[in-house]
Amino acid sequence: MKTARLIAVGLLGLACCLVEPIAAVAGEIGALAYSRRTGALGYSWNFDDEDGARERAMSECRKYSNDCKIARIFTNTCVIAARDGTKMGWAWGFKSSERRRRAISECRGDGGRNCKIVAQFCTGDAGN
Repeated sequence: MKTARLIAVGLLGLACCLVEPIAAVAGEIGALAYSRRTGALGYSWNFDDEDGARERAMSECRKYSNDCKIARIFTNTCVIAARDGTKMGWAWGFKSSERRRRAISECRGDGGRNCKIVAQFCTGDAGN
């Protein structure tokens, strides 16, 4: 009887190991909030809905400024933001190096002279 029980427990353990685990799927939505007056920035990623992503980005931005607005909502992509004081640029999609180049170019186009990358994030499985 003990042998049968040990075999049953062993087989159950083996079966558990053979079952492929279900991967957790991250939400695909992110948001970027920005204050034009102060340069404050807030962002969110991996939310299941736009409202949640907006609320989180605004909450983060409002820690530093009271006039934040949503700059953009993103879905299943990687985002990078560059800033120089209140001058801002961002880019999404593309390969990492191209995103970086475009964000800095956008920031310079907004009047920034010393634009630096200040945020990078991916939503959903875009970063995989």
